Amino acid sequence: MWDTLVEALRAQLANQLVAGAVALGLVGVLAASLRRLPGLFWGQLRRGLVVTATLDSRNDLFAAFVVWLNDQRFSQRSRWFTVVQAPPAVAEDGSEADDTPKLQYSPAPGFHLFWFRGRLMWMQREIAMNLQVVETIHLGALFTTRRLMEELLESVARHAGERRANRLTLFTVDRWGDEWRLADSKPRRALDSVVLDEGVAKLLHDDIHEFFSRREWYAQMGIPWRRGYLLFGPPGTGKTSAAFALAGELRLKLCALSLTNPKLTDNVMADLLQRTPPRSLILIEDIDAFFNSREKQDARIQISFSGLLNALDGVGAQEGRIIVLTTNHRERLDAALIRPGRIDLEIELGNATPSQLRGLLQRFYPDANDRIERIVAAYPAGSLSPAQVQQILIAADSLDEAEAALHSAFAAATTPST
Repeated sequence: MWDTLVEALRAQLANQLVAGAVALGLVGVLAASLRRLPGLFWGQLRRGLVVTATLDSRNDLFAAFVVWLNDQRFSQRSRWFTVVQAPPAVAEDGSEADDTPKLQYSPAPGFHLFWFRGRLMWMQREIAMNLQVVETIHLGALFTTRRLMEELLESVARHAGERRANRLTLFTVDRWGDEWRLADSKPRRALDSVVLDEGVAKLLHDDIHEFFSRREWYAQMGIPWRRGYLLFGPPGTGKTSAAFALAGELRLKLCALSLTNPKLTDNVMADLLQRTPPRSLILIEDIDAFFNSREKQDARIQISFSGLLNALDGVGAQEGRIIVLTTNHRERLDAALIRPGRIDLEIELGNATPSQLRGLLQRFYPDANDRIERIVAAYPAGSLSPAQVQQILIAADSLDEAEAALHSAFAAATTPST
């Protein structure tokens, strides 16, 4: 059979027309290869002479680089820039706020040159719009080592860390449901900055500090090194504030999780909870709004109740993480969700006690102890939430006005409804 094929090929090549076509084809292939040689050569030469790094807006380091970029002198002097409006500045103590919009300037999309540690570098900034808007930055440097580029990126990371040193970083799930993204940073607050009932702040503080100090003990006992908290009580009693302060107290990252994200399936949620940033507190607020007993309360929820349970404490659940669930209605929660092992400590946060009212008044009027005691003595315990008290104190322009408003609120709260 092979001999037959060889004879047939010889017969075809003996035909001048066929032989000419084959020759032309070979010439074409050779010419195409030669045309590509300069490009291939230049590509290899460029890789040998130029160091390049690429960042895009789907990575948290991109945002850190833009912040670093905005603080550089060459960026501040650029005559080709883009501008965005930053959120209004708020004083850390909450005493006063500046509503004037703050503008942030940054080199515009395009090609820019800059110096870093005595080396000339360049940046190409691009924006692509398809199914999503993705911004990309290509960094390049000629006649240098990769280490210089690494040092630049390490400087960016340190710069971001220094800016967030005394701030709480807040992470949320991105719109595609597959990654945690840095959404915001807020001033850290200590746990004692939240006016809780006597003993509650100390209980939380001591429990979570003990948890982090006993890692080796957990390992020796073969117990998963995880901790779960349930904060329950009426609206406005400080459940969310306590969770934020708890994260700030221990310098934890706070990961807020909403189960209504339509991309959040059982597998996706389990994967996300295994990949939370190191030293994180995971906050799921108003858990009863998602599942009443085991029934879904929102059509957007794709995760199942069993998927939620497995994600919280399944075999693959992350070690060293803190879970905080909050609810206004503990009685609506299924027993399996809050059993020991998933929830290790339940804390009820109720309406303001006399000591909480006193603490809130002293925050606003630290030098009026005698009048504060008279207001506290007239307070029907548990009639107002801490949020209601705080709102009255914020709205009042003086202690006289605050006292009058509080007495009116006391009377309204104790008047039977008809």
